[in-house]
Amino acid sequence: MSYELKLFPKHTGIWEGTYKRIGADGKLIQEWKSRLTIRIMPDGRYHQVNQYFWDDGFEECLDFGICNFNDKGELIFENPRLSGKAWETGRSVVLIWDYKHKPGMTLFEQIDLIGNDDHRIRVWKWSENDTFNGITMIEERKVGSQDDIDPKFWEELPNIRTNGKESRSDI
Repeated sequence: MSYELKLFPKHTGIWEGTYKRIGADGKLIQEWKSRLTIRIMPDGRYHQVNQYFWDDGFEECLDFGICNFNDKGELIFENPRLSGKAWETGRSVVLIWDYKHKPGMTLFEQIDLIGNDDHRIRVWKWSENDTFNGITMIEERKVGSQDDIDPKFWEELPNIRTNGKESRSDI
């Protein structure tokens, strides 16, 4: 590696929180709970799985796949649902991705650690072509380190994964 990751390693582990999708008019569209499981593998590759839980009992498990960092330290996401990258800047991790099933839809995200690096605040800004579609506010608490992730989680992942082109969280 020709770069040193300073922030990405602080984001590994298990995070639980709440997502609130807010329309461009400022009105709450939907809200759901989350559990994110993130690891950096011994070879430096990154793996993130987002589990989402709605009050009506609906659940999703989105596996972003095993991703690589490029020579600049940028994390490259490339999977059937989206294409994008993430990078460290100052105290924030910034992401930009495009949805493959919705041409012209782009999401801009900023992630910040607060407190003792065990509390995350995030915001997604949604756009479609020249239209601002609102934000998703996310607040999460770290409930476990990368070492606390049960190895069985990775073994059982193919059985719980709901990856598809669309997600209820995209609405």
